[in-house]
Amino acid sequence: MFDVDSLNPLARRTWTALIGARPEWAELLGTCGEDDLELAIAAPAGSNAGYLVVFTVQGKDLWIRFSPPRMCYSVDDETEMLDVIDQILAETVLFAVVMRGDGWVETTLIRRAVPTDVPQLGPNEVAHIVSWSGNYDETIQPGESV
Repeated sequence: MFDVDSLNPLARRTWTALIGARPEWAELLGTCGEDDLELAIAAPAGSNAGYLVVFTVQGKDLWIRFSPPRMCYSVDDETEMLDVIDQILAETVLFAVVMRGDGWVETTLIRRAVPTDVPQLGPNEVAHIVSWSGNYDETIQPGESV
């Protein structure tokens, strides 16, 4: 059984915001570490996202991520968290991870269908774009656009 009283203050506020916005997720909420929160929502079949995960770290940081490596995005507070979740699920924003060979360069969210929102790529860099449904996934090379 999930015990909200065992959570740190940030995790408790996050839990309250998530349950207020999406009560159907209540049974998916759990703890991470001693007193942090973690929520994992399975992506639709055929998606490369794996899971949409919301979690707190040491009661100080709030993150949203997909399952693939390096697809992690920090949010400032519960309001931004809910806004970003809504945009991810509506696929108005997509995760973008820029790599140079095997090295990570950056992770960001981009607005779908806004070509100028694609990360600027340097030599030998590639952007891996991952959407919630998988319908908008692609790999971008320098000089290409979404």
